[in-house]
Amino acid sequence: MRTSVIQQLTARSRGVQEARKFQHFNLDSPQPLIETAKDIMSTVQPSFGACAMLSAAWAGMLNDHYDIPAIVVAGDLKIEGKRVFKCKKNISVSGSTEKFLNQKWDGHCWIEIDGFIGDLSIFRTAYSLEHPSVLRQFIESNFGLGRGAMLSPVKDIPQGMQYIPKFVLDDTQVNGLIAGLGYQLEQDI
Repeated sequence: MRTSVIQQLTARSRGVQEARKFQHFNLDSPQPLIETAKDIMSTVQPSFGACAMLSAAWAGMLNDHYDIPAIVVAGDLKIEGKRVFKCKKNISVSGSTEKFLNQKWDGHCWIEIDGFIGDLSIFRTAYSLEHPSVLRQFIESNFGLGRGAMLSPVKDIPQGMQYIPKFVLDDTQVNGLIAGLGYQLEQDI
């Protein structure tokens, strides 16, 4: 069921040819995913709510350096049946390369490739919460403290944690998010 949803979302936003490439790709080893995750995590300082930019950067690196057709997925994240992040709409992008958008968006982003989910922000977000929360409690009890990136086969994600796909980002969205992250890194924001 999940595979067909991801396939449909990918075809809708990236085209049928990209959807087929994604569908037929077989990941021989997760090592490129691990290496690129480490690179990004060592470059970008922890912050709350950076899931879209981190996921875009990760997918971009995988596509550019390894020809791995990772996709950025936007959707809901449920923990113990509660929606921690609810994605009501897709991520907006500017039609101009000179214009930055600063809009509120409440969804969650991650990457997917060959049955794996990758999430560079979930631990950073959970650990940054100072007040008690279902997310922080779940992360600490299921993963512990001091974790970096999550990379897991979909079937091995802990019970009670649901990544619910609603959109797959297209190249314009991914490139815009990467540019935004680059700007933040240049400005040391």
